[in-house]
Amino acid sequence: MKKITFENYYSADEAIQFFGRVNTETGNLEPLTEKDYIASIQDICLNERVPEKIKSLFDPALALYAYGYLYWTFFTLANEQAIKAFEAAISYKHKEVIGTNVDSNGREVGLSKKINNLVRRRVIDRNKKDYYHSLRMYRNMAFHPNEQHVFGHNNKALRNIAIAINELFV
Repeated sequence: MKKITFENYYSADEAIQFFGRVNTETGNLEPLTEKDYIASIQDICLNERVPEKIKSLFDPALALYAYGYLYWTFFTLANEQAIKAFEAAISYKHKEVIGTNVDSNGREVGLSKKINNLVRRRVIDRNKKDYYHSLRMYRNMAFHPNEQHVFGHNNKALRNIAIAINELFV
């Protein structure tokens, strides 16, 4: 793991040097740059119907992903931030549809039950129920850890979480 110093603050994390991309004009393998990371997330966005409070949770995930170029662990934090936005989106939509996020005993309804309630109300497609629950399980792993998990620079998780959030607000 990169130890931040004055000298390496703006330098790519050491892990980045193991990856590259093929220059289609020359056929040579070139190192990835910060521009590659920024470009790889430019098309990931939440639709206009997603509330601003959810977007304000998701946008830092994209920034953290781009900054993963400088510090590898930011890729993991990016995914965790996106999962926070996912959970907030589920809670927002649940309250909108059900009227509350609190059960009859005054306790917060759990994420699993919120997802199931939204499936029953056809807000979440029944065929995607397992996918939403897999995101919930990832959330549980991230926020109730027994060890540090480190995820790399695959932006597919961010894309999939954005899609899941967008589907709640169609």
